[in-house]
Amino acid sequence: MWSNIIGQKRVISVLRSIHASGRIPHSFIFHGIEGVGKDAAAIEFAKLINCDSPDEEKGACDECKYCRQTNTLNSSIFKFVTALPASRKETDDSDNPVAGLSETDAEILSAELKKKSEDYYYKLNVPKANTIRIDSIRQIRKEIYLTPDRGKKKIFLISGADLMNPNSENAFLKILEEPPGDAVIILTTSKVNSLLPTVIGRCQKIKFDSISNADLLSFLKSYTDDVSDEEMNLLVNIANGSLQKLKSIVNDNFLVLRDRVVDYLRAVIMNNQPGVSNIISSIVSPKDRELVRQFLYLMILWFRDIIIARSSNDRIVINRDRLDSVSKFSAKYKSDEFEIINLLETCISDIDRNVNTEIMLYNFTYNLRELIRTRQ
Repeated sequence: MWSNIIGQKRVISVLRSIHASGRIPHSFIFHGIEGVGKDAAAIEFAKLINCDSPDEEKGACDECKYCRQTNTLNSSIFKFVTALPASRKETDDSDNPVAGLSETDAEILSAELKKKSEDYYYKLNVPKANTIRIDSIRQIRKEIYLTPDRGKKKIFLISGADLMNPNSENAFLKILEEPPGDAVIILTTSKVNSLLPTVIGRCQKIKFDSISNADLLSFLKSYTDDVSDEEMNLLVNIANGSLQKLKSIVNDNFLVLRDRVVDYLRAVIMNNQPGVSNIISSIVSPKDRELVRQFLYLMILWFRDIIIARSSNDRIVINRDRLDSVSKFSAKYKSDEFEIINLLETCISDIDRNVNTEIMLYNFTYNLRELIRTRQ
């Protein structure tokens, strides 16, 4: 049901109108920043298309056979395609990407997909799953021309479509060139410009908006009662329009992690190598790559706030409760904030490429020291 989607009223209106018209395009690209509900809306739209008892306003019924099948993320009418680890063994079934996974990888993938089926906003965390492999596209090609139940459509959701490698994307383009009328393909991505222009040109693009602070705050009040109103406003600001990020910062105690970011910057500036090493070890020792990603993201927000503080526009500073510290840093130190943010964004991208996060953080520390100087 559309009530499962947070915000995105404009997008829901567009999808509702497309469904009501009875003329559903064969391929879509849902694009926008991470965590705003692109996968969630795609799954809801897939349910609506095949629902036995759809409601014009509410959407899919969530109870019929086809809604329940779609909720599993893997049925005869709905397939969820995502990046996978490299195949570690030969298999006779070259069109089945899961068949070639190690037993451990297959178990992790199954557990992660279960979490996704229970929370459409959940971001899969499968180690070394960096690429949508060509055998995943071959499997789509194999299944897309099979006849579905009468009056129904086969729907394929390719999540994080920008992770297709060149071979995968070229193979996918061939499917787009001759799509069957009883199939719908939905690509979701936060990097739409990474896709081939020929792929983009054959799909209907739907832009997803950042979720408003009001919608995020309303969600947060229903999600937890362990956070004060002041902290809620801060967390919503840090989430920066992403529900996925908001859930992450609540579940992983971002406020504590933010203190570590400040301690890290202080240690870098003071050339306190033991202090830097202790903080880096505490971030990477749990082998949680998402924790490293969050650490770097919070640092981006810190340097973003420094840029804003220098423009005397304090009202849009995200770390408002630490505005005094931000202002003191800006006054005492001269730093190339844009270059630092660029380095941080590169580090975040490198996490998805399975780099050694400890070495990456030490390299970043070395570069950061060169970009911060005490004002004379």
